[in-house]
Amino acid sequence: MGLTIHYHFDAGSRPLTEIRHLIEVLHSTAADLPFELLDKEIVELVGEECHLTGSGEDKWSLLKIRAMKFDISNLDREEHPVHIIGFTSLPRRGAEELDIFLCRYKYSNDWVAHANCKTQYAQLPEHGGTPNFILAHTMIVALLDKAQSLGILEEVVDETDYWENRNPHTLAKEGEDWNSITREIGEILKGLPKQSLSGLN
Repeated sequence: MGLTIHYHFDAGSRPLTEIRHLIEVLHSTAADLPFELLDKEIVELVGEECHLTGSGEDKWSLLKIRAMKFDISNLDREEHPVHIIGFTSLPRRGAEELDIFLCRYKYSNDWVAHANCKTQYAQLPEHGGTPNFILAHTMIVALLDKAQSLGILEEVVDETDYWENRNPHTLAKEGEDWNSITREIGEILKGLPKQSLSGLN
């Protein structure tokens, strides 16, 4: 739950050297923005390296999960990519990890990516409030703008509608409205008897 921006990249069957260059350009763009954290290096994973290790030490676990394909009708069926090139970052405190990557699957030559980043909780007071939330969200949009200029952005679904309207005032209000809803739900849950809550587990 919380405002999230979803994005889909499709670079087609471009050669590997061009795919590396595309990610390098996006990494350079991110380095020019005030990200809270940004990988210094671009990671390139091949074959078994694209699989989850099951270890808490796997730095790339979320990137690998986002790169996996899942069958909605059968969640036990999953497809790992055979090649991933990308980087991870934290836009601002309170936001989710942002993964920018392209990957390829076993039976396709196309380089694609489906991912998302929740920015909602960057607006909590302990993380910096509304200015922090606006900065987190607009920096992601700036990266997606760059991806669009590179010809690899297939689709954006922005739950704040900022991608479409580019209005920071509307963006701030969306975040504040969602935070109010979250607080209300929290108060309702607090007021429920413990026995009722145990039935939800």
